[in-house]
Amino acid sequence: MQGDDRLIFLLGHARHRVYLRLDHALLDRVGVTTAQTGALFFLKNNDGCLLSQMGRGLMLDKSAITGLVDRLEKKAMIERRNDPADRRAIRLYLTRSGRDVAAKALPVVKQLNLAIKEGFPPEEIEIFSRVLKATIERFGGKPRRKS
Repeated sequence: MQGDDRLIFLLGHARHRVYLRLDHALLDRVGVTTAQTGALFFLKNNDGCLLSQMGRGLMLDKSAITGLVDRLEKKAMIERRNDPADRRAIRLYLTRSGRDVAAKALPVVKQLNLAIKEGFPPEEIEIFSRVLKATIERFGGKPRRKS
């Protein structure tokens, strides 16, 4: 792939491979998927958030976040509670089991992150990180539609 400048293809392909590897590792070691782990990590920092806030935080639409929450609730890792101030709103909370799984998942994620960096000098990792952050920033908002 030397000299390949199909950056969109390469980003998508790399993401797919990394998430596939991470899914296998997480399922084998802690019994959750990458998406489920992301939700648990989000709740570690935002326990009691609204369902809609988690959806925005994980960049998932309403149906995807609802399905993800359903699966985690069945595994007794999170629980839904009505918001006392607005009974229509649903707040999400980590259970003890969810906290334990998140703690066990973190080393798995860190191990894969180290594997990605393996063989590259710190300067190249810094450049790669800067390119990814700039890409996220550049394409962070909603695309404008031409009328």
